[in-house]
Amino acid sequence: MTLKKYLYPTITVISLALIDNLTKYYVRIENIQELVLIENFLTIDLTYNTGIAFGFLSDYTNATYVVSLLVLVWLVFQIKDSKNSSLELYSYILILGGALGNLSERGWNLVTNNGGKVTDFVELLFIPSFNFADSLISIGITILLFSEFKNK
Repeated sequence: MTLKKYLYPTITVISLALIDNLTKYYVRIENIQELVLIENFLTIDLTYNTGIAFGFLSDYTNATYVVSLLVLVWLVFQIKDSKNSSLELYSYILILGGALGNLSERGWNLVTNNGGKVTDFVELLFIPSFNFADSLISIGITILLFSEFKNK
C-alpha cells in the first residue's frame, strides 16, 4: 500500500465531512426557516434528527451512535481493501465522508448534552429533511450498488 492510496481518500473524506459540518453550522447560525429555493420542489428548513435515516430509532441515540462508529470502522477497512480508482473506492469515500460528518456532529452533541441530534435542512419534494452527509451516503450507496451489479 502506498501513501497515495491512503492520503487522497483520507483528505477527501475529511474535506467532505468538514463541508457537511460547515453547511449545517451555517444553517443553524442563520436559523434558516422555510427558505423556498424552487417552489414545490426544494426548500431549506432547519430541523434536527436524533435518529438515523428519516428519524428511525430516534429514541436510541447512544446505541445508534455506537453502531454507526462500528460501521465507520468497517468502512475504513473496506477502503483499505479497495482497488485504486475503482467505483467501489469512490463509493466508500462518499459513504465514509457522510458518515464522518454526521457522526462528528452527533458525537459533539452527545458530549455537550445536546441530545445527540444531527442538523437536517434540505427538503426535496416528499422526501423527509436531510443534509449534505445524508446525500453523500445515498450517492455512495447507489454507486456501490451499481458497481456490484456491474461486476456480476
